[in-house]
Amino acid sequence: MSIKASSAHAGAHNTLTARQQLEAAREAEAMLAATQSSPRMRALPLRAAELRTPRLVLRPRVDPRSLPQGDTTRSATSTGEPTDEQRAEAAQYLQWEAHDEAQALDEYAARRARDRLEVDGDGLTFTVELPNDDGSGRVIGQASIFLASAASAQMEIGWVFHPAMHGRGYAAEAVEALLRLCFETLDAHRVMVKLDPRNEASARLCESLGMRREGRMAENTFTDDAWRDTSIHAILHREWAAITC
Repeated sequence: MSIKASSAHAGAHNTLTARQQLEAAREAEAMLAATQSSPRMRALPLRAAELRTPRLVLRPRVDPRSLPQGDTTRSATSTGEPTDEQRAEAAQYLQWEAHDEAQALDEYAARRARDRLEVDGDGLTFTVELPNDDGSGRVIGQASIFLASAASAQMEIGWVFHPAMHGRGYAAEAVEALLRLCFETLDAHRVMVKLDPRNEASARLCESLGMRREGRMAENTFTDDAWRDTSIHAILHREWAAITC
């Protein structure tokens, strides 16, 4: 190849590189503009910390695989071992299957429970305890929050309680603490809950805390060898502020 031809080839290569750099710069500007125009959630990254309500303590839960073998069922045994009927009642509305300890650990890992919220998909899981005078606590349930979208300030929450504790207002008290964390600490724009439509008790709980039912997805999950629907309940920041001011 002649020197002239080589120079022409190099010039074309440099031109292409310049175009790529220009496109990259435009993409960076667009991303920056989108970030500046999007709602910004406060306190991210958020490290897990204990939450307290008038009657409950919500303690951040560590990865159960780091606990001594057999300690992972504490939430099921601390309030008394549930009967098979109670166990089925508590599990029938879960959005995932978890029928034994090994599978429960896999599901826990899949939902990415961590010690802090930082990026989309991160979650914090709390054990819900009734405190005793000596500082110990009786575990009665579990509550979780997940960062659905930091850019859009969207959070998701969920909970499950021992059947023996139903009807005492404990779930509502714990869920209210989660909502306060999402709105008042993180400044979320919207918090949603995904429920099995048959779970009327949780739907009533959502309504009591100001959430509306936004819709129903038909047969969008497959658990226990059957297709299940999902109901979406949610509340916006301004709606939460209106009922708590």
